[in-house]
Amino acid sequence: MNPIARLTPRFSPRLAACAAALLGALPLGAAEPVLQLKDHDVWVMAGDSITAQRLHTNYIEAFYRTRHPKLNLHFRNSGIGGNRTGHVLSRFEPDVAGWRPTIVSVELGMNDVNGPLEAYIQGMREIIAKIRAIPAQPVLISSSPVDDGSIMGDWRSPRCEKLDAFTVALKTLAAEEKVVFVDQYHPLIDLWGQNRRKGAEAAARKAAALPPVPATPAPATPAPVPGATPVPPKAPPIPPSLIPLGGDPVHPGPVGQYNMAAVILAGLKAEGAVSTATLAADGKVVEAKRCKISEVTAKDGRLSFTRLDETGPWPILPAAKSALTLLPEMLKLSEYMLRVTGLAEGDYRVSIEGRPAATVSARELASGWNMTTAFNGALGERSTALMALIARLQGPLNSEWRLASKAKDVEKLAAAQKEIEACEAEIQAAVQPAPLRFEIGK
Repeated sequence: MNPIARLTPRFSPRLAACAAALLGALPLGAAEPVLQLKDHDVWVMAGDSITAQRLHTNYIEAFYRTRHPKLNLHFRNSGIGGNRTGHVLSRFEPDVAGWRPTIVSVELGMNDVNGPLEAYIQGMREIIAKIRAIPAQPVLISSSPVDDGSIMGDWRSPRCEKLDAFTVALKTLAAEEKVVFVDQYHPLIDLWGQNRRKGAEAAARKAAALPPVPATPAPATPAPVPGATPVPPKAPPIPPSLIPLGGDPVHPGPVGQYNMAAVILAGLKAEGAVSTATLAADGKVVEAKRCKISEVTAKDGRLSFTRLDETGPWPILPAAKSALTLLPEMLKLSEYMLRVTGLAEGDYRVSIEGRPAATVSARELASGWNMTTAFNGALGERSTALMALIARLQGPLNSEWRLASKAKDVEKLAAAQKEIEACEAEIQAAVQPAPLRFEIGK
């Protein structure tokens, strides 16, 4: 059985309904500017500490690299913790323009909400002007919400509530400036908020089932000291999540950041189709879209074939697969399909490159199995290896280049660039399609 299908029944119907409508809720007006990638594009991702985590930005990079293996694409992380618009403006030359980008995405707001809205919008307007002057294409991305249990209209923190107005204002600015805009705040807030609330309900049910704990007297409240500043009451604890996002409420871990990447990719209108192969149990190739099927054998109830795809599925790390349980619509961004018709009822073991990949029912294979969920074996190993290369590129190599650029050290900058180019050559080789041998049998 598909591991996603196995987990889904435990998920709350209300939260599942929220997820089902999520990606389609993004603005898709025909007149809106659309991001279009071309060969040798350099995409700089500017932002604050959430960008500097190098999680959702790396996942977006992995998506585009695997989906466009024939393009030589370059991605550069330019996130720094605590940044507001003013910080990005002050470091723009060495840390953004220095990369000579053709695309610059700006993802700010989480820290800007501590200041006036007008300053944020004016800062973003100035950043757009600087990006265009390079020249490069600006892409505005709203901040993600605070994962504190807030939902629209029932916020649990002033910070999360303020992000609502900041996002609306940013969308208005993008329309005025005619630049690409992605709202990740509004698609995610209810999904994550309901996830927290369902987690709190589950924790309460679990606690209610435990034996009662004897009550202990509350400590005496000290008398107020005349003239002392009143101590504000402690904020109530944030409830646990039904499906943990990892990290903290402002900086989600891999599960939450795959959700973020999915919403951003959908907002950028990224293509979801990877490839589709349909075979009959007797070995007949019925259909092959964006792939080639060869060396087909059908014998003793086993079906074997070699598949060469034109592009690759979105690499989703096995450790973050619960992101798909929280947001099943993510799979629409990676439709890597296998159909096998005419199989007898029952479950079938699928191996890829001689290693177990998944156990899938005949019914699921007949309707179409999305192999993006094959986290075990060759596909999972490929995803892990590619993400490790991207992490190296955007981690130490990226940092070395940025330090040299800030210091205007020409020699160190050249050496850092050479290391980056070598790593990118490895990445480019890793995303090239390679034939895979499949075997399906009981």
